[in-house]
Amino acid sequence: DWLRAGGVEPGEVALLGNRQKVADVVARLLDLAEPYYESALIGVRALPFRSACAITTAQAVYRAIGTKVRAAGPYAWDERRSTTKGEKIGFAAAGAVQAALSRLASAEVSRSKTLWTRPA
Repeated sequence: DWLRAGGVEPGEVALLGNRQKVADVVARLLDLAEPYYESALIGVRALPFRSACAITTAQAVYRAIGTKVRAAGPYAWDERRSTTKGEKIGFAAAGAVQAALSRLASAEVSRSKTLWTRPA
């Protein structure tokens, strides 16, 4: 359990004295998420175009929120971390381009064997 390993009991996550420890656990979780963000893009080419756009946009939005949470460190919970409307529009445009470009990518790209996969 990452919280306990970080010195935080699960029922004490919101205590002010635990903020830095919780921020450290969150940073660890965000580090773990990074290869999954990249891996998700491999399967985008198999999705219908609109679904691929939605996935690539959501991936960028949630990655950006994680980046903001990480940057805020122990102050991340002082206010809601989100993306602006302008950022979302930019992510949607970039997501559409990424979804379109995925159609041109080689079908031979494979996911890392170190990431979790559904059991056969």
